[in-house]
Amino acid sequence: MNKILPAYDVHPITVKMLRKGHPWIIKDKFTEKFHPRDRFIVAKDRRRPFALLIHDPRHKHVKARLWATQGDFGSKIKNFRKDMVQRIQKAITKRKQKNILSERQNFYLVFGEADQLPGVHVQYLNGELLVQFYSYFWDAYTDYFIDNLLKTTNKVLGLEIFKGNVWIQHRADGDSKQQKAKSLDPNISFRKVEVQEFGVNYNVELGKHYDCGLYTDMAAIRRVLAKDFENSNSFLNLYSYTGAFSLFALKHGVQDVVSVDLSEKYLEQLEQNIALNEELDPSHHKSMAMSTQDALQKLKEEKKKFDLIVSDPPSSSSDGNKRTNALQNYEKELPKMKDLLAEGGKLLIFLNTRRVTRNKFESKINDIIKKNNLGLKVGKKLGLSDDCPYLKGFPEGAYLKGLVLTHD
Repeated sequence: MNKILPAYDVHPITVKMLRKGHPWIIKDKFTEKFHPRDRFIVAKDRRRPFALLIHDPRHKHVKARLWATQGDFGSKIKNFRKDMVQRIQKAITKRKQKNILSERQNFYLVFGEADQLPGVHVQYLNGELLVQFYSYFWDAYTDYFIDNLLKTTNKVLGLEIFKGNVWIQHRADGDSKQQKAKSLDPNISFRKVEVQEFGVNYNVELGKHYDCGLYTDMAAIRRVLAKDFENSNSFLNLYSYTGAFSLFALKHGVQDVVSVDLSEKYLEQLEQNIALNEELDPSHHKSMAMSTQDALQKLKEEKKKFDLIVSDPPSSSSDGNKRTNALQNYEKELPKMKDLLAEGGKLLIFLNTRRVTRNKFESKINDIIKKNNLGLKVGKKLGLSDDCPYLKGFPEGAYLKGLVLTHD
């Protein structure tokens, strides 16, 4: 049946990338020849079909995503819906086997390409489902996808989630349009939900902002770092957002917690989150509404030292005058962080972008350490895990990268 399907040539580099496990085809002169009405694309290598792709002609950059490399592609197109359901079932069953729900009420049920459902992320948020589509391809299958997502989630996890608990967010344009999630219940535009992660309660807000107020992809990393927090008396949280790491520190008995963010709104949400947890003592926490660089300077003048410092900057940011990226910021901020690090302390630094590989990130940090004679070394490496798997051969999928720096 493959022989009667129209097949398209793709760039030789694309052939190599697909064979190595990279699931995207980026816009090039070959993708321009894909017929815009073709929902599926069969890619060929030297006249032989070798990959079935889902087509996304409206996406600015990613024009197609890998669906299959084996089998009868004609049959796979015909049975696409059945295959989709099987992949949903497989993804959710994996989360069931990991028993994640026993530890936290926020986790990914589906994590895109790593779960063989390219361009779709699904988060469970204490009875709500946040479905994020990164590809326009899924517009034609949204209803079918949601119906089977609900059936499978309820059956496998033993839950009762209804359509009114489902939120759809279109992210195919990246951050350019900043679209909020929309409820499938036409009478609901916003919902605040209390979510528990490792015994700590947080508010998430669906339908209000582009992000919901808690980065679920960081949860597994927090779990890995629990011992580091238990062994610390002081903690500095830079680019704190709504304070997940700060509350995690308070939960683990850290006596002196400082959160820094330029946004007073985020810090207000952070303090509201602390108030949700009766066992957390707000007197052990201080918020600083200012830029990270200003905060680092102020804390240095106060002769403060911290056992643990976390820096999780946005991939790019603006102070109102100019825009910089996270790697550029580390050139100025890492030496100042080192000045605040207590003897035997640890720096936990993160980079959250698809555009920079882990090797480039680590190399840049080592260059900064060497250039400034900081006397630091890279120890443990942190990244996506558990409910956020990633594919080998797909560095863009491993967008969240962390390094633990200690005294040399």
